[in-house]
Amino acid sequence: MNVTIPESFQVSPFYQQTVVNIDAESLSFLDICQAIPFYYDITMEKRPWEEKDVFVPMLFACWDKERPILEQYYKDRNPLAAKEKMNSMLALLIDALFWLNGRQVTNLTGLTSSVQSLLYKPVNVEERLEFILLQAGKYHSYVQLKSLFIEVRKLYARVKIMELKEK
Repeated sequence: MNVTIPESFQVSPFYQQTVVNIDAESLSFLDICQAIPFYYDITMEKRPWEEKDVFVPMLFACWDKERPILEQYYKDRNPLAAKEKMNSMLALLIDALFWLNGRQVTNLTGLTSSVQSLLYKPVNVEERLEFILLQAGKYHSYVQLKSLFIEVRKLYARVKIMELKEK
């Protein structure tokens, strides 16, 4: 299946091409999320932002599984492999952040302003995301990404508790 990538998502490091080919039938949700960043935001095949209690924990589980691999890339001083994995994990973080807020990622060209409008977000997340985007292969970017995942996970728990209290 060919997926046409909208211009608003054709942002480095995620996409430079306009069409991506994927066999979505044979891949799991997380495999698709890693192979084609923002796939569900682009295609709206599923609407994970409407079922955050199902999908956001899946993104965290994927990070937990992939984090040791990233750490090993940095230990082995393999920045090219690290950069590719970092881009994939950064896309998961951005999805988690938006889906936590019940919102779809609608574009990457105005990511900073979109993130600013989110109700639940880590402190200085806009600057931290920009730092990671500009230097994805660097170890300091990994440290920031790791920290952001921890903070977004805590935010998710806090939001879930607040929603339970409202019921």
